[in-house]
Amino acid sequence: MSKRFKPALSRIVLALTAAGMYQGMAVAAPGNCAGLSATPAVMEIGQGMQQDIRSPVAITRLAVGDPKIADVHVNEGDSSGYLLTGVGPGTTSLMVWTACSPSPRQSMVFVRGTAASALTDKALPASEDPLLPSQVQTDIRFIEVSRTKLKEASTSIFGRGSNNFLFGSPGTVPGVTVTPGTVGGTRPAIPLNNNNFNIVWGGGSGKVLGMLNAMESSGFAYTLARPSLVALSGQSASFLAGGEFPVPVPNGEGNGISITYKEYGVRLTLTPTVVGRDRIALKVAPEVSELDFTNGVTIAGTTVPALNVRRTDTSVSLADGESFVISGLINTSNIAQVDKFPGLGDIPIIGALFRSSQINREERELLMVVTPHLVQPLAVNAPLPSLPGEGLRNYDPNFFKMYFLENGKFDRSGLSQ
Repeated sequence: MSKRFKPALSRIVLALTAAGMYQGMAVAAPGNCAGLSATPAVMEIGQGMQQDIRSPVAITRLAVGDPKIADVHVNEGDSSGYLLTGVGPGTTSLMVWTACSPSPRQSMVFVRGTAASALTDKALPASEDPLLPSQVQTDIRFIEVSRTKLKEASTSIFGRGSNNFLFGSPGTVPGVTVTPGTVGGTRPAIPLNNNNFNIVWGGGSGKVLGMLNAMESSGFAYTLARPSLVALSGQSASFLAGGEFPVPVPNGEGNGISITYKEYGVRLTLTPTVVGRDRIALKVAPEVSELDFTNGVTIAGTTVPALNVRRTDTSVSLADGESFVISGLINTSNIAQVDKFPGLGDIPIIGALFRSSQINREERELLMVVTPHLVQPLAVNAPLPSLPGEGLRNYDPNFFKMYFLENGKFDRSGLSQ
C-alpha cells in the first residue's frame, strides 16, 4: 500500500469510528456478501479523469501500487464506494478489502494518456452507435497513361563495279554468296520499310542503288477502370476485370500434363472497417496485370506468356467521401541505338550516309485513387435508378426514322452514371 494513502485512510477510519458509522457498517456488511460480484480484472480510465465505483458491501481498506499512476479515496460518509483517479499514463495494481473476506480483491488499473483519452472518449464505437451505417461503398479508380516516342533515321546504299567492287549496307544482300568473277552480277535486295518514309535513288546503269529511311512517331494511350464495391464493416470484398489463360503443368508421373488457369487483369481486394462517426479504416490491395508474350516460356510445346504486374497493399484511414492516392508508379524507358560503318560513320555530314540511328522512349504512369462512402440500403418499395440501357430496351425505329432522323446521340444513363 502506498505511503501517500495511509494517513488519509487512517483519518477516514478514525472519523467513521468516532461517528459510530464504521463499526455499524462493518457489522451489517456480511449480510450483503451474496450480492458481491467478481472484481473486473482490468479497469481503464483516462489521465486526469475520475470514476466513482460502487460496492454492495462496505469497503474496509484500499491500496494502490503506484500513486503516480492512479489514486483512490473512499467516499465521505459512504464506505460502500470509492473514487478512482487517473494520475499519469501507465499500469498499476489495485487491492480492495471488504468485510466479507480478509483477503483483498485485486484488479489492474490502466491509465490512458491525455492524447489517447481525448481520441477514444470523443468517438463512439461503431458497435455502440445504432445510427452509424455498417456498410461501406468503396470506389477505386485505376488510371494508366502510356506515352511512346520513336525516331528513326537511316540510309541504305548498294553499289558495285564491273567485276571487282561491291559495297552494301546491312540488309542489302541477304543470302548472296560472292565468288571470283561474280561480283558484277550480284543483285541487290533493299526491302522497302512499310513503317517508314522511303526515298530511293539509283543510276541508270543499275549499278548504284540507295534508300533513305526516316520516321518519327508518337503515341498516347489512356486506360480507366472504376470498380465500386460494397462490403460490411470488417468483411472483405474482391473484384476482377480481366480473364484467365491456360498454363500446362506436367503431372507427377511425368507422362502427361494438366491445365491450370492463371488470372490477369484489374484485381481489387479491400476490407473496410467503420471505426467512428466520421472515420473509416480501409485495407486495400489493388493489382493490375497484363500478358507479356515477349518474355513467355514454352512448356510441353505450348508458349505460356509472362505477366507484367503492378500491385500495392496498404491501409489508410479516411473520412466519408475523402479520396486518397494510394499508389503511384511512373516507369520510363529510353533506348538509343546507332549502327554505323567504322570510321566512315564518324565523318561529319557525309558520315550520315553510313549510319543508322534510332531512339525509342516509352513512359507509363499508373495511379490508384480510393474513395470510401458510408451507405444505407434503399428503403422498401423505393424507386430505383434507371438501369443501363433501359431507354433503348424497346428501341425499334422504322425505316424513315433510321434513314433520315437517326443521329447516333444515345443518352448515357444507368447506375454507373
